[in-house]
Amino acid sequence: MKINDTIAAIATGTGPAALAMVRISGPDSINIGEAVFSGKVRPSAMESHMLHYGHIVDAGGAQLDEAMLAVLRPPHSFTAEEMVEITCHGGAASAGAVLEAVLASGARPARPGEFSLRAFLNGRIDLAQAEAVCDIINAKTGAAARAALERLSGGLSRKVAAVRESLLDAAALVESMIDFPEEDIPPADSRALVQKIDLTESQVKQLLKGSRAALVLKDGARVVIAGKPNVGKSSLFNMLLKEEKAIVTETPGTTRDVLEGWIDVRGIPIRLFDTAGLRDTLDKIEAHGISRARGKLEQADLVLLVLDGTAQITGEDETLIAETGKYARLVLVNKCDGPQYSNNKFDQSWLRISAVTEEGLSELEKSLVSKLTDGQGIDPGAAAAANARQVQLMEECLKHLETVKSSLEQKLSYELLASDLKAAIEALGQITGQTIGEDVLNRIFEKFCIGK
Repeated sequence: MKINDTIAAIATGTGPAALAMVRISGPDSINIGEAVFSGKVRPSAMESHMLHYGHIVDAGGAQLDEAMLAVLRPPHSFTAEEMVEITCHGGAASAGAVLEAVLASGARPARPGEFSLRAFLNGRIDLAQAEAVCDIINAKTGAAARAALERLSGGLSRKVAAVRESLLDAAALVESMIDFPEEDIPPADSRALVQKIDLTESQVKQLLKGSRAALVLKDGARVVIAGKPNVGKSSLFNMLLKEEKAIVTETPGTTRDVLEGWIDVRGIPIRLFDTAGLRDTLDKIEAHGISRARGKLEQADLVLLVLDGTAQITGEDETLIAETGKYARLVLVNKCDGPQYSNNKFDQSWLRISAVTEEGLSELEKSLVSKLTDGQGIDPGAAAAANARQVQLMEECLKHLETVKSSLEQKLSYELLASDLKAAIEALGQITGQTIGEDVLNRIFEKFCIGK
């Protein structure tokens, strides 16, 4: 992909703000800066990475805004190209006027993610790091941002590179077997090959093992609160949300629609849903809410089934326990602070909570994290596959490695071994971008925001 033009975009949000930034990248960046900036120092004479005060002007010399301008000289810029960054007043009008002047001076509007694409194509970052840029922007919690920052700093890339390097050594050994078929291959070399395959397979599986936690940190999880009317679902919803969003009364059937809100549970962004009490009813409005509640159960990453700790287990409870057993689920015995609560009535594996006193909240949060990460927990510093593309490529690598091991056991031709090893190497190379097509790159970067 050839890059020989200059692009520009507003890199900050369009809403009201104190400041906004317009980025310019490409061979004419400084010339465009010269055309639009009026200050004591011309952009062409500026030291790299130094801010200078002045005004942005249009083609006729009319002042558009006060601004600070910095020249970022290659290769020490985000795109590794010549860049200019203009910091002006925030808001759509000021930033839009500055961008319009820049475009009128020769830049073209940047496509979504094009700055990051150029950084990748110019070797500033690899593809896994570029995807991490997008993850940082979209992070909903501090832990999610730290995990993305670890990937941006190359944590995942280094592990993938180490595995790929080991496979390249294995491929070189197999190629030597092809080149000298008349020579007997020492048993030590055969053992070394098997050991390399086993080691790399173990390393890829470890990266995949942490993918569930990485994905839930990045994308969040849908958690649905369900149960009969009046078991305390809305109280639990309010407790977790830390605000009185759901109406709580002693009247059964108060919640008739699905309520939702975002919460941060030990770093995991969770979209929490409070649903109508599940029961048989002749009320058409309540029945519609119950139907929507059952629909949310189908979409949930985790169901919190709430039982009333002050009442006996009923047939309705048993039906709900059976029906929700097909989902990822935690069973919560609520109202454990109530005077009629009896611990002996309930399964000892169920969590005891009080949505009023917050008793059991810490254990609930711990169980939520464990369930949503397949028991892995959250470690923002761990390197793991963090999106469906990376997971698929690692699984593809493992599939080829399994074929290599099978071929070794069956003593098939070295050519077949070499072919599968190359396919495994190529799969890993696509994670960091060493081996990837232009169409795939376009699909990845078009998901980015404009200006990044």
